[in-house]
Amino acid sequence: MIRSRHSDRMNLGANQLSYAAGSSSLEPYGFRILGQSDNQRLPQLLASFPKISTMLHPEALIVSAYPAALGLAGFAPLVDTYLHPPTFIRAMRLAALEKRTVVMAAQPLAGVDLLLRMLRNQTEIPERILWAAGGYYFPLSLERFISDQLQQHGCQIEYLHCYGVAEIGHTCFAAMERFESGHPRFHKVATEVVASVVGTNCHLALHHENGRGIVTEDYADQIDGEWLIQSGHGRMCPQVRDELESWSSEDWNRRTGYLAADATAVNYQLREWIESEEAKNELRYFRFWEQHAGSMQCKPKWNRTVDTNVTPRNKPNQIRYHRIRV
Repeated sequence: MIRSRHSDRMNLGANQLSYAAGSSSLEPYGFRILGQSDNQRLPQLLASFPKISTMLHPEALIVSAYPAALGLAGFAPLVDTYLHPPTFIRAMRLAALEKRTVVMAAQPLAGVDLLLRMLRNQTEIPERILWAAGGYYFPLSLERFISDQLQQHGCQIEYLHCYGVAEIGHTCFAAMERFESGHPRFHKVATEVVASVVGTNCHLALHHENGRGIVTEDYADQIDGEWLIQSGHGRMCPQVRDELESWSSEDWNRRTGYLAADATAVNYQLREWIESEEAKNELRYFRFWEQHAGSMQCKPKWNRTVDTNVTPRNKPNQIRYHRIRV
């Protein structure tokens, strides 16, 4: 009899397992066991970004709206919203009434959608939010939009851009500022992870001290000790990023940021509460899901056509990735 390589049960113990938030894989053994390195992330972040100590403390309220385990529990009370809008709003009201700073974990488009739903309900909102955002690129135009919306209601928000890989760990890199190009100015905070740039394509490679390693599809460049990380073209092409960054506040107020694009056309998803007639290439909220599938728990498909007319700096005659000005 041929035995499966998984026929002997693994000793999983009482550990918390985490699957990649953006993966469509159904492989049951493709998980990461949350361990000691995840528990070290808070002191590592505080060492790299001392200013967030005024927000990351036991008197805060952690509001998790992220579709994967991040190991956030332990230093402050936590509400896991499971991406359920009423639960998110109730947690935000609790923080407001208890005068607690919110530490919010969410991917960009889902997080903005939840915050706008909170504002539309005209309930109490917290005075300060630290948003730990990750999963994919956070457009600067979207950050400016939601910051302005919250400021109009007396809420100050700060952003901690996080970059991690499920197989290695969450928040291997973090940023609170951006390069002139708009990309986050990442610092490597995970001391147990070694990062490097490999191959002529300049892909980001990560290697954990436990022996795990991965070469990502993202492009990277180390600049004076800081890291510029660009999404691979399979997840985001430069043309789509440029378009998103050109959106006005009215565009973001009207559209979710989810789109379906090819070389000739693009369809944009309207927010659920937008009841006006669809403009050209705009689809009502549920009609968009019906035609293009997906949900707010899914990462957006921001790939369209690959720019083959730009070359990396200092690498002539090699068409590899979109070089941006920093």
